[in-house]
Amino acid sequence: MMQKLKSKFLSATRIRFARSVGAAVIVWWAGVALYQAQKSLPDGLSFDGAVRSVPDGDVEFLHDLTYRTADGEPRVEQQIFDRFFQIIDGAKRFVVIDAFLFNPDSRESPPYRTLARDLMERLVAKKRQYPEVEIVLLTDPINSFYGSYPSKELEELRRAGVQGIVTDLTRLRDSNPYYGSLWRTYIQWFGSAGEGRINHPLGGAERRVTFRAFLSLLNTKANHRKLIAADDGETVVSLVTSANPHDASSRHSNVGLLVRGPLAADILQSEQAVARMSGESFPVPPIVPKSEPGTVKVQLLTEGKIKEAIVRDLSTCRQGDAVDLAMFYLSDRDIIRALGNAADRGAALRVILDPNKDAFGRQKNGIPNRPVAHELSSKYAVPVRWFATHGEQFHTKLLILTKGNERIAYAGSANFTRRNLQDLNLEANLRVAAPRESQLAGKLAAYFDRIWSNTGGVYTAPYETFRDESATRKMLYRWQESSGFSSF
Repeated sequence: MMQKLKSKFLSATRIRFARSVGAAVIVWWAGVALYQAQKSLPDGLSFDGAVRSVPDGDVEFLHDLTYRTADGEPRVEQQIFDRFFQIIDGAKRFVVIDAFLFNPDSRESPPYRTLARDLMERLVAKKRQYPEVEIVLLTDPINSFYGSYPSKELEELRRAGVQGIVTDLTRLRDSNPYYGSLWRTYIQWFGSAGEGRINHPLGGAERRVTFRAFLSLLNTKANHRKLIAADDGETVVSLVTSANPHDASSRHSNVGLLVRGPLAADILQSEQAVARMSGESFPVPPIVPKSEPGTVKVQLLTEGKIKEAIVRDLSTCRQGDAVDLAMFYLSDRDIIRALGNAADRGAALRVILDPNKDAFGRQKNGIPNRPVAHELSSKYAVPVRWFATHGEQFHTKLLILTKGNERIAYAGSANFTRRNLQDLNLEANLRVAAPRESQLAGKLAAYFDRIWSNTGGVYTAPYETFRDESATRKMLYRWQESSGFSSF
């Protein structure tokens, strides 16, 4: 009898202990998830720089376009990296680059352009010819697949004396706190370096990655910026773009804004914050602002400050105003509502989206753009067209607002998604405001009109081409957007 009672007591004790441990694990997981989703950002992130006055001629709108002629012949126009490399060639004192994708991985043989190698070789040549030039390149750990193999490009730069900084993403908030809490608590301590056995999921058929590195990828966060700031003899120049120095991305369509003058001071300040967050630093040369007044207003915005400014500008759009959006990923609920509300107030909207069907040789299911396009078209009567891609991506991130005598544009790295606009990824955009009669405003309008109207080529297809009314994909998109279990 006593033995049975003792056995029951021990069994009940074990059950209580197991329940207590289970409850503790759940409480810990929930606490880490909540903290990592809401914690304070490192100093200097979510930055809104000074509004700089710049002469019209000191701001250039650049584009890359891959399209077909009316006869079906492929055409490629590229301006961004040609200017990017010219900026490096003209530097005498410093070059600071932030590049999300900086690697030669490609499923094309050969790729359209070997951008990673070309950038590496240009920087190495600059450093060898002018050893006194300070060169810094910040990038994302995706380029070594979180330590699965060394980045040959980064190693070569470091051997040449270039400072290479790999961003410490653990300092950022978790876009997917449900998984991120488990990774931070139980997985990250095992590291991710070493020779792996898993096929590289993002390209490079010869690459093998570790399972631990794949688990790091599932955190879905990034230093997603794409920019350069450098001196140009007596002045300074900056280029903020949506384009990556990445071989597999070399045929993508992209846009960028090049600005001469003291905007570079804001970019360097923001990039120093990324370096500090990653446990490093670099010297910043003094930048003396030009006194010449200008009619174009330029401002650097990063992370969540991009969204705040966009929503604020959209909230003032009404009858007589125009809103033109060209976007790779559109999914952020606040932005979608702001676009719809602007249409309801009478603003004229036009939206061009990537059909989300191509991803470096893989086929995608159209999420998030196709469900979002259906919502804009059916709920707000917004005209939508699709960029006609042929294996490459319409990687552009561009918003143009025409209000009275002013044209405002946003361009840079940020997709209009929760991850890109809510202080999760590192992002950098420029907001420019120019008189409608300015050269810059004219180029912005001409670019959008050209691809919307298929002037001189076949750029876009009607909405019906990829019309998608699937309730299942709509629910999947909404769940992925809110939870962080997504690639966008």
